[in-house]
Amino acid sequence: MRTSYQRSSLVVRPRRTLRAKRVLRPIAGQCFEIDIRLDGSRWIIRIPEIDHVTEAETRSAVETAARESIAAHTGIPIGYISVWCRN
Repeated sequence: MRTSYQRSSLVVRPRRTLRAKRVLRPIAGQCFEIDIRLDGSRWIIRIPEIDHVTEAETRSAVETAARESIAAHTGIPIGYISVWCRN
């Protein structure tokens, strides 16, 4: 009776190097260009792509007001909307 022996082979795997993991940044579904102007104490926001105008009280609230308005008029979730201001 013949017996076969299996040799164990030594497998050398490449060492993994320590490198920074790639972080995926959020990607906007749609980018809209907005035009803003100060009218008295309010900021007037014009969104030409959807032919809509809205307003905000402060300059820091302009982006949020524009994104909320775009989301309400287009149905795109607010997290997927980015705005680009020419000014």
